[in-house]
Amino acid sequence: MASKAERLSFLLAFIFTLTLAAVFLFIASGMVPYWQKLSGAELQSWFAGPFTRFAYMMIVVHLMSIGTMIWAFALHRRAEQSIKKLWYIAFVTLVIWQAFNFTLFGVNYNLALQSGTLDPDVALQTMDSRVFFHKVRKASVYVSVVALALIFLRSTTDATVRAESSD
Repeated sequence: MASKAERLSFLLAFIFTLTLAAVFLFIASGMVPYWQKLSGAELQSWFAGPFTRFAYMMIVVHLMSIGTMIWAFALHRRAEQSIKKLWYIAFVTLVIWQAFNFTLFGVNYNLALQSGTLDPDVALQTMDSRVFFHKVRKASVYVSVVALALIFLRSTTDATVRAESSD
């Protein structure tokens, strides 16, 4: 049976990864279409203003998903082989992508668009690149969510089978 810390770490990793997936869905369905309607100058103005507050909130969500995933992965590293593979998938797709995410989005795209110094055409090209990588980012987080859901289902099934066989 899983310890209290293992259950809590899994629950928090799942909640924060699911929150991240929901935010990425919101960005893809609500913000990206809005951004694509803006001119290069308007886009940079939006990123320098309202986006900054959103970005600070996102940093917290990103760090919580990374922290809880690392904690959960560390506690579950001795899981059964089939579940262990799912943990590796969930861990790698979330943590590795997030490191790439902070570098690519935080340093490259977001700061460039927030600077307000880009040529308007360059700002629009930067946004096009950002949209492509956002799709990759969103897909990787969804893979993590699915892997975590499969971990839960397999763990629950395995526990049920063990309980039935001990009767």
